[in-house]
Amino acid sequence: MKNKFLIKLLLIAGLILGLLIPLMMVEGVVSDRSAFRDQARSSIAASWTGEQKFLGPILVLPYSQEYQRKVWDEKLKDYRHESYSKAKQLLMLPTDLKTSADIKTEERSRGIYSIPVYDSDLVVQGTFDNRKVLELLKRDNISIAWDKAYLSLIISDIRGIVTQPVLNWNDKKQEFVSGSGLDQHGSGMRARVVGLENTQPAQYHFDFELNLHGMETVQFSPVGKNTHVEVRSDWLHPSFIGRYLPSERVIDHQGFHAVWRVSSFSSDMERVLELCQEGACENYINNTFGVSMMQSVDIYQQTERSVKYAILFITLTFVAFFLFEVMKSLRLHPMQYLMVGCSLTVFYLLLVSLSEHLDFQRAYLIASLANVGVIGFYISAVLQSRIRAVAFTAVLLILYGMLYLILRSEDNALLMGSLLIFAVLALVMVITRNLDWYRVAEQVANQAVVISGQSGKDLDNGSVKTE
Repeated sequence: MKNKFLIKLLLIAGLILGLLIPLMMVEGVVSDRSAFRDQARSSIAASWTGEQKFLGPILVLPYSQEYQRKVWDEKLKDYRHESYSKAKQLLMLPTDLKTSADIKTEERSRGIYSIPVYDSDLVVQGTFDNRKVLELLKRDNISIAWDKAYLSLIISDIRGIVTQPVLNWNDKKQEFVSGSGLDQHGSGMRARVVGLENTQPAQYHFDFELNLHGMETVQFSPVGKNTHVEVRSDWLHPSFIGRYLPSERVIDHQGFHAVWRVSSFSSDMERVLELCQEGACENYINNTFGVSMMQSVDIYQQTERSVKYAILFITLTFVAFFLFEVMKSLRLHPMQYLMVGCSLTVFYLLLVSLSEHLDFQRAYLIASLANVGVIGFYISAVLQSRIRAVAFTAVLLILYGMLYLILRSEDNALLMGSLLIFAVLALVMVITRNLDWYRVAEQVANQAVVISGQSGKDLDNGSVKTE
């Protein structure tokens, strides 16, 4: 009968493992709700615009180069030389580029899901030189299509262009037309430019304004020899993304202000553009930086992280439950452990459902207080004392508080989780340091004998006694 103590420990461990099943179901619900949120985002992007990449501008000068090749002539029975031309494009980067963006945000909803969208006013200005054009003129057999030169920009979703943009090129106006003109990535806009026929070093100044709609993120490319990008917005929780972080940033209750300064040394855009001329434009398209205006707290990611700590949380609660049983010589049934464990599991489902309608902090507070209140009311009878129930619920509140701190401190989550486990283990060791576990095992065995004998006696009398 002394094995009853070991059997009870195994039953408690089995209950903890068994609760993995409903926890996996809760995690599945969280994943499904996250997928519904992504569907809402796609739906809004389909009717508004998607995430925006604003790449450029670059100057494109079409030209053709003539080549000679040997061709076998059947009549002459000999090789003859034949001329042919190949169309090419000279891509040029600005020497200086300055972009300023004023972004105003709002939220669009689909059902219970809301996604931030924005309306941005861009002012772009800069300078090109003709250094690469003069180098091109030094080649032989070159024919340049001066009248087909154009300024090109790649914009990932041109539906976001609200008004007709106009290019001011050396004080001459020219409207943009749809399409970047680049074979590798056609989405965008372009405008014809003139005056590139100079045979002496020259500079060309340009500027234009653009009203651009987008959703969640906006990114720019460091195409200039010196690139300066300044972004202002009323969004309170920006996340700076891409290959370059802002050199200056200010975030306050009115929004944020960020400034990027990138040189050609750090961006390596000359080499990247040469690869793009050869048809490999992936590096050019992905060499970006910008800001994400997504929600500051992803409720589904937070809930999913909390579920990952659920087994630790349930185990610590059961340890506290078991200590009350051992220290106070109580007799608790595994079904009572199961009831408490189920309540702890339902907490996560309650958390995700509430956080879809409230901010995460309030949802967590309501879910944890409701759960602690129910468990406290239940165990006040189980532990046969209101004082014990209050002590137990206080332990639960501390655990919920620690869990919340772990969720909020993503970078230090492992450290805080490790410290929590160590602290609980140390506390259990201190509390039980003078406990005679052999006597505890005998006590559990004697209780089992008494219960067994009492049950047999009640059966002999034709009745069953319940407690």
